[in-house]
Amino acid sequence: MTNEQYESAQYTRWAQQQLLDYENRCPGSLFAEGLSLTVEEGYRLQNAVTQLRIDRGDHIVGYKVGCTSPTIRAQLGIKHCVTGRLYKSEQHVSGACLKRENYSNLAIEGELAVILGRTPQPSDFTQRGIPACVSCIMPVIELHNHVMHGTPASAGELIANNAIHAGFITGDITKRSESHGQPKLTILIDGTVVGSCEGLKLFETIQSSIQWLQATLEKTGEHLKEGQIILTGSIPSLIPINQRCTVKIEAPPFGQTTATFVE
Repeated sequence: MTNEQYESAQYTRWAQQQLLDYENRCPGSLFAEGLSLTVEEGYRLQNAVTQLRIDRGDHIVGYKVGCTSPTIRAQLGIKHCVTGRLYKSEQHVSGACLKRENYSNLAIEGELAVILGRTPQPSDFTQRGIPACVSCIMPVIELHNHVMHGTPASAGELIANNAIHAGFITGDITKRSESHGQPKLTILIDGTVVGSCEGLKLFETIQSSIQWLQATLEKTGEHLKEGQIILTGSIPSLIPINQRCTVKIEAPPFGQTTATFVE
């Protein structure tokens, strides 16, 4: 067996273990056992798990961009953006009722997502505002298995675990226009505000996340395309969900989304 064949077989074994751990709600046991990966190796393992999921009948509906804000980077100990896949099987609609036991150390983010109207072009990023490649904007609740075994935190582990993504809840859908005023995003748990942000930073995050994602995917021959959903990243912190509660994201002028988490 050549070194290349050995490496390929090793990643296949790792991917099978990663997917099994994910399904058993104990993600990343390989890293608890001491595995350490570079960023590039993390993406290779993420890709291998993706192929296993596709082979089992799941579908990719888009991408998430993570670690976009200083708050989240400090919280996770990561200094640059990362990306992960969004799966059809983990897409929920506003009003969903989800069991906390289906996740590992469940945490959420409130953010804006977009639906692409076409493949982004360089001209989409020459002006401020929401890029012209975006067709719609919507608030989302992103779900996470907030589990990192490495000490200190490792970008390779985060990426290999699909950027700790575990699903998302979509809300109202608003068509893109040239002017959306001054946007605001508020995260409420059982009616109490636990995080918020407002102003042009929300639009800037959409633009910078799409631009970074497009450039990152192009390095491996991938391209963003029409109809894909992009979670553009949270500005407020990652929030633990440790008891029964209802989460609501209010994001005027883009509407809202809610989810209830039960035991």
